[in-house]
Amino acid sequence: MAGHDLDFSALRMRARGFVSQGRIEDALGLYGDILKLAPNDAMTYADRGTTYAMIKKKDLALSDLNRAIELGYSDASVYCTIGTVYLESSDYRKSLDYFDRALKINPDQPFVYYNRANVYEALGDKRAAVADLEKCLAYGPDDALSIKIKDRMMQLRKSV
Repeated sequence: MAGHDLDFSALRMRARGFVSQGRIEDALGLYGDILKLAPNDAMTYADRGTTYAMIKKKDLALSDLNRAIELGYSDASVYCTIGTVYLESSDYRKSLDYFDRALKINPDQPFVYYNRANVYEALGDKRAAVADLEKCLAYGPDDALSIKIKDRMMQLRKSV
């Protein structure tokens, strides 16, 4: 049986379990093993890229996430993760582009609106930042996050 015919979902779930336990090296090793057998497994590239992003290995994260996209993986989470990597690198224009792509695929993502508000604020577009924070609030986040969002909106409105 050819590598691309195999189902690696159980192994990916195991690797995700390692990530949730903080066993990052074990997860990365398992993702690498999958990719040796199935070098075009887009979901594994997406998962490994997300794991690299979590540990701030920006170049490896972007390489894997872009490879996942090249292979046809089009889940909004990949675009969101790339946007976050660029946000953390202060590359606001690229970050904005990827957050916009994520929202085109799935507009129901409060986390993306929250992060995009950070980008708009960094770019000096405080009205757009407030608008995104309002969208985020519309999803009914927990009390602690609601308070944080409302405080931020108040600060932004004062500075407009």
